[in-house]
Amino acid sequence: MEHSITLVVFTFLSQMAIGAFAALFFLEAYKEKVSKRSSFISLIAILAVSAAAVIVSVFHLGHPFAAYRAILNFDDSWLSREIVFFPSFMLFVFLYTIAAKTKKQKQTLGWITMILGAITIFSTAMIYTIPAVPAWNSGMTISAFFATALLLGPVFIQLMLSILEKRFFNFSLYTLIVAALAILINVIHVTILEGGLPAAVESAGLLVVSPLFWLKMIALIAAFILAGYLLLKKRSSSLLTVSIIFACFIVSEFLGRMLFYSLGIHL
Repeated sequence: MEHSITLVVFTFLSQMAIGAFAALFFLEAYKEKVSKRSSFISLIAILAVSAAAVIVSVFHLGHPFAAYRAILNFDDSWLSREIVFFPSFMLFVFLYTIAAKTKKQKQTLGWITMILGAITIFSTAMIYTIPAVPAWNSGMTISAFFATALLLGPVFIQLMLSILEKRFFNFSLYTLIVAALAILINVIHVTILEGGLPAAVESAGLLVVSPLFWLKMIALIAAFILAGYLLLKKRSSSLLTVSIIFACFIVSEFLGRMLFYSLGIHL
């Protein structure tokens, strides 16, 4: 597990950063007005999270200073593509931060940045979608990685902006939907594993008896209930509740990623 904890942290942080940028971009370009100060601070936070993810990922490499060589396998390796696309995402977040002056420029740079982020998540997921590990070798790996971005990123931005703007940004309906989606993904995943190859069935058995899995599910269900509460009550201010939802998502996705790496049984 010591070897894979760097991968847990990298995928967790990189996907949160990508989801956070997407949420901020849509708020700025199409929804509520966000002040330049709040936008700038939020973008710096996204870049900081992204940089932390890159730094952590370097420690996973046996020869960190030779990492650049991986780019040479871009045509054949999803890892090489991830190494190219995530820094490209970071570069365009930086360009969006300092170069986007008009709404049209923001939309153009924002869409490019989001596409690079989506390709990064897809590339990361495809690294693990391999026949040798049946528990990973399905579309559920891709779904789970995108779900992490959708869960963590927007609520991170919701918290940042609510604090910086001193007004509540209501993401309750969105949070309710993505929490329900994440719960459904987990149920489908276990069902698929139980009907798969012997190694997949073994992974499913280990998963459902793990206290970490049930803690993850409890965290997701708690976030779902809290989001529903906010939606029904239509609270004008609920920073504490949103903070708890964010904490639930951190717990669920971090534990989920730990389980992903620890229960990947080879054929």
